[in-house]
Amino acid sequence: MKKLIFSLLLTIFSLINVATAQSIVYADVNKADVQRMNFEIIGKLANNYLIYKEVKGNHQINVFNESMQLLESVPITFLPKKGALLDLTFYPFHNYAYLLYQFQKDNVVYCNAARIEANGKVLEEPVTLDTTIIAYKADRKISNSVKSSDGNKILLFKINKKNPAQHVFKTRLYDGELNLLQESRYTVPMENKGDFLNGYSLTNNGDFAFVKYTRLNSGNIQEASLIVKPAKEDAYQEYPLSVNDLFLDDIKLKVDEENGRYLMSSFYSAQKRGNIAGVYNYALRLDSREKLFETTTPFNDELRKKVGGKRGGKTAFNDLFINSIIIHQNGGFSIGAEALYTSNAGGMWDRWNYWGGPYGGFYGPYGFYGGWGGWGPWGGGIWSPYYYYSPFFYRSYWWGAGFGYGGGYARYNAGNIGIFSFDKEGNRTTENIIFKNQSEIETDGTISYQVLLDGDRMHFILNRAGKISDLDDVVITEDGQMTEAEPIEAKDKYVDFMPRYGKQVGPTSMIIPYLYKKNISFAKVDF
Repeated sequence: MKKLIFSLLLTIFSLINVATAQSIVYADVNKADVQRMNFEIIGKLANNYLIYKEVKGNHQINVFNESMQLLESVPITFLPKKGALLDLTFYPFHNYAYLLYQFQKDNVVYCNAARIEANGKVLEEPVTLDTTIIAYKADRKISNSVKSSDGNKILLFKINKKNPAQHVFKTRLYDGELNLLQESRYTVPMENKGDFLNGYSLTNNGDFAFVKYTRLNSGNIQEASLIVKPAKEDAYQEYPLSVNDLFLDDIKLKVDEENGRYLMSSFYSAQKRGNIAGVYNYALRLDSREKLFETTTPFNDELRKKVGGKRGGKTAFNDLFINSIIIHQNGGFSIGAEALYTSNAGGMWDRWNYWGGPYGGFYGPYGFYGGWGGWGPWGGGIWSPYYYYSPFFYRSYWWGAGFGYGGGYARYNAGNIGIFSFDKEGNRTTENIIFKNQSEIETDGTISYQVLLDGDRMHFILNRAGKISDLDDVVITEDGQMTEAEPIEAKDKYVDFMPRYGKQVGPTSMIIPYLYKKNISFAKVDF
């Protein structure tokens, strides 16, 4: 009887360990999937995992099962050739996804949509959502699109900038079945030479929101407002921020549906081109447009010393850039920021020289292109130096980011991660620093991090390169407790993980691309 009980206990403990253990399964490496491939992890549709790939103008959807075994490779045959194709974007839903793509034919730019089923196939003919007549050869997209968090709304918008002082918006709002709900046209005055727009977002009820700000010659932002265009109206409302004597850096906007608010965050300094002094937060109710809070949280000397040491205290946060806003179950939120900079034969990139840094005036620290549309009246001029984290779309050369960029001498660096947490009123709660020093030549694909959300826990996933690469998992809870899980070791020395381009596909699962010699493949990791 004792032996039986002991055996049962061993079995139970074994099951517990299996249930909580990390695991990884690798897809086979396809030698056709070269390092200069473009790809996007679309996500989980029904019981399949879909990944888009493009190599030398050949487009396909790869369909994988739970074990990352390739079930089918479905060619996409209706896309135009590379010279005409301007952009494509995927919007996954529960059991299907939309592929939105733009191309130019003669003097018309089309924005079409195709529905992709869970088996990777397109069963219906693509439909045209919008057209734009232009008098030039476009070299990038004309229209842009955003999706609501519940997936029931898609907004297509384009901005005519023929008159630099009057940006004319045209928006088309669709439901989840691509039925047109509302078409609007309105003008946003851009009085100052330094006026810019960014942070385009869509609420579940179809309200369109973005940030308008004035950037000084110093690079700082001193005037800013939140613009909200209601779904069923043709006019917008503007809500100025009380920046006062602050100098903001770059404003991030997030729609927080769970708590019914627009949330905006930025680093700030106390003087022009000054050291980063703290975090600015602002919240506005989605429905009543009532301001919920507007706070500034300075960094204290203890935190500065922890990050920068005795010599680097005042400049400790100058390399940090906000790249994620994370909403917690208790109504609080966290801001994830990372030290990002590049260096090459021409010098170093930092936050004060991005107007004319090593990538020219329209590029941020990692070559993310910030302009909307082409160089004609619909394009250029709207630029944000850094985007939200991980676009999931790895644009290796076609869309201008990644391998070989920067004249072949660029070194990409990703340093410490700062996680600054606040309660639902915007008050400081906890701060955590993940210390790291990542560097790579000619590519930023294997450095930096990605976030997986698991209830009240944030998993910060990053690649630690070495003779054998590791996937590190740093877990931070809502109340600020930080632990490091056992790292996941690569299967051999040829694997180099790319978590920055990973995508969460389940409550505790993420698909993470990896380099294998001169190829790219994918692994599914359960944390």
